[in-house]
Amino acid sequence: MSSEISILNLILDSGAVAKTVIVVLLMFSIVTWAIMAERWRYFRRAQAQSGEFLAFFRSERNYRQVYAAASKLPFSPAAAVYREVYEKYAPAFPLPAGGAGHADHADHADHAGHAGQADQADQAGRPKEADQDLVESVYRDLRLAAHRELARFEQRLPLLATAGSVCPFLGLFGTVWGVMTAFLDISTQGSTNIVVVAPGIAEALITTIAGLAVAIPAMVAYNFFVQRSRVLGLELEDLATSVLNILQLRTIAGRP
Repeated sequence: MSSEISILNLILDSGAVAKTVIVVLLMFSIVTWAIMAERWRYFRRAQAQSGEFLAFFRSERNYRQVYAAASKLPFSPAAAVYREVYEKYAPAFPLPAGGAGHADHADHADHAGHAGQADQADQAGRPKEADQDLVESVYRDLRLAAHRELARFEQRLPLLATAGSVCPFLGLFGTVWGVMTAFLDISTQGSTNIVVVAPGIAEALITTIAGLAVAIPAMVAYNFFVQRSRVLGLELEDLATSVLNILQLRTIAGRP
């Protein structure tokens, strides 16, 4: 308890520069912890829903049903990428076996418009160049959608990196200022007694500790979320490859 009071007294008795540094560091700390809490909450939802979606996608051959499942997972980046591509290229996906599956796919084509129906009616007569153009177009849209989801996932992470790189230097600035204050006190009073030097040194150490206390959690969190972003990028790349394989296999099979 006495140590807490002593630290508080040191902060209250410090100079204007040290107090300003501590206030700025406190603001950085509040912002970074808020970002870490928000990103962690988003990450947990995204990870859980993406795992659920990818498992369903790999086991289901009715891609209309996959789309319906993706629509129920708003926090999944993988589901968002699939939804965006399926809404645009629904007629290009293989029809599921069975009458009910055909009806579901036809209903979605009606919802998409008469252009999709005309596309399905003319599939047998399409040249291979058109099929290749379709695959390339889907690939571009998959990449764009994946980049948008990664950007959404990485929102506010630069603030964590900024805090991790700037706050130690703010603490160092307070340290240098405190040491300079200590030397000025020595020159003013003409004494090197510890009683004269201690306040300036203590002020310097407080700002150093504050800077590190903000920077270390921010950098740990930043590295963690960047690593998760890379894993997410690999998952989206795997999804894109699977979707392209589906469309290419349908092309080879003659578009049933």
